[in-house]
Amino acid sequence: MFILLQTNPLEGWFIGSGKAYVVVGVACVILIGMAWWLLRAENRLSRMEKLLNSKKNAPSD
Repeated sequence: MFILLQTNPLEGWFIGSGKAYVVVGVACVILIGMAWWLLRAENRLSRMEKLLNSKKNAPSD
């Protein structure tokens, strides 16, 4: 049971040196960037769908 409670020395160094915060920050920036890209792509697609539907429903002369 005592072995399970011990922390890895590398893990202690990683957190103690502040590198864990850098990794978390970079991961957050990547996730926010992906969410922003996905929202922009969704907006572009909805604009294209509206344009396509308006051209499709427009009366032809």
